[in-house]
Amino acid sequence: MFKDGKIYTGTTMDRIAPGPLGVRTYDKAKCFNGYTLFSSAFGYTEWLIDMNGMVVHTWPCQHSQLAELLPNGNLMVDDYGSGLHELAPDGTELWSWKGPYHHDFYCLPNGNIVMLTNKTEPVKEGYYAEGFAPKEMLTDVVIEIDRKGNTLWEFSFSDHIEELHELAGLPKPVRYVFRGPDGTEREGGNRDWAHTNTIEVLPDTPLGQRDKRFRAGNLLFSFRSLDIIGVIDRDAEAIVWAWGLGVLDGQHQPTMIPNGNILIFDNGTYRNNSAAVEMNPETGKVVWQFDDGPNFYSPFRSGVQRLPNGNTMICSSDEGRIFEVTPGKEIVWDFWSPFLGQGKANQGRHIYRATRCTEDYIEPIIASRTEKITAVANENHQKQETFRDVLKYYSEGFAGK
Repeated sequence: MFKDGKIYTGTTMDRIAPGPLGVRTYDKAKCFNGYTLFSSAFGYTEWLIDMNGMVVHTWPCQHSQLAELLPNGNLMVDDYGSGLHELAPDGTELWSWKGPYHHDFYCLPNGNIVMLTNKTEPVKEGYYAEGFAPKEMLTDVVIEIDRKGNTLWEFSFSDHIEELHELAGLPKPVRYVFRGPDGTEREGGNRDWAHTNTIEVLPDTPLGQRDKRFRAGNLLFSFRSLDIIGVIDRDAEAIVWAWGLGVLDGQHQPTMIPNGNILIFDNGTYRNNSAAVEMNPETGKVVWQFDDGPNFYSPFRSGVQRLPNGNTMICSSDEGRIFEVTPGKEIVWDFWSPFLGQGKANQGRHIYRATRCTEDYIEPIIASRTEKITAVANENHQKQETFRDVLKYYSEGFAGK
C-alpha cells in the first residue's frame, strides 16, 4: 500500500473459517455451472472438480501452482522456478521447457508461449533510497518461446523504470517498508523490486479497437511489490499504461474482460482485507468491487475470473477457498479445499489460481477416460459402466434439480 511516499507491505496469514471442507454453498440456478481446475500451491497434483466438489480428473505434477487446460485436452503446467510441462490427459509428458520460469505463462494460438522469467543484475543507480540498496536486483523478464525452446522476443522490466515514474507516479527513489509478524515496521531495500506475478495477452475488445494502448496482442502485467498494473505495447517495446499506486495493495491476476475493463484480485496485504475489483482503464475508476471485511482476506497469491453469465469466480489462496459471486455480490458457490499439500515445500491448503471450464471444453478429458466402471448402478438398478455415464449420474444426482 502506497502512503506517505513509501510502499508498505505486510506478512503472511492464513484465515480459517470453521466449518466443513468441500462445497459449503451451491445455488445451481444462479451459478455458471462447469468444472474448476486448480492445484495446491507448490503442489504435486492438479485437480479438476465438479460443482459438488467431486474430483473428476487429476494430473501428477512437480512443485506446481498454475496450469492451463488446452483445447485438445492436454494440460500445460508449471514447475515453479524450473520450467513448463505439457501433459496428456493420462499424465504422460509430451513436451517440456527448462529455465528460470516463475508465476505465469500464456499459451498463444500458434503454439508459442509467453512467460515470466527473471535474472539478477547490478542495482540501477538512483532506484533505491540511499543506504537501503541491496547488493543486486532481481529483475523480471517477459519472453516468448516457440516449441523448440527458441526465444523469439524478450522484454526486461528494468529497462523501463523511467516509464513507471512517468505513467504511474512511482517516486524517485523507491522506498519499501515491511511490517513483520509482531507489527513492527522497518524500511529496507527490496531485491525483488517489482515481483511480477501476471502476464496476459490482451484480447480483442471495443476498448482496444479505439485505444491502441489496449489493442489485442499487447501484454498486461502486475507488479506486486509496487502495487502497479500496466500494459506493454509489443510493437513499441514500451510500457504505455500503468495504474494502481495508492489504490492497490499487493494485487494478483489482473485480467481484461470483454467490455475492456480490468478485473483484479486486490490482496490488501497491508490493510488486512482483500477485494475483487473491476476498474475502467480509460477513467481509472473502480466500477465494481466485492469485499467482505475480515471475512475475506488472502495477503498473497490468489486470482479472479469473470464468468460468461456475469458472475465472478474468486480464488482466495491463503484461505484455500474458491467462491463465485453474482454482480449483486451474492455468494452462490463456496468451496473450501480439503486437499492438504503433499511433498517438498508445499503450501498446505493454499491455492494459487483457479479456472472454471465448461462441460464442452473438458470433453477431450471425458473422451480420454475409456476405463470400464464396475459396481455402479442407478436407482433403477441400471449399470453405469462408462466414465461419462458415471460422471453424469453423480454430478446431476448430488446437485439436485
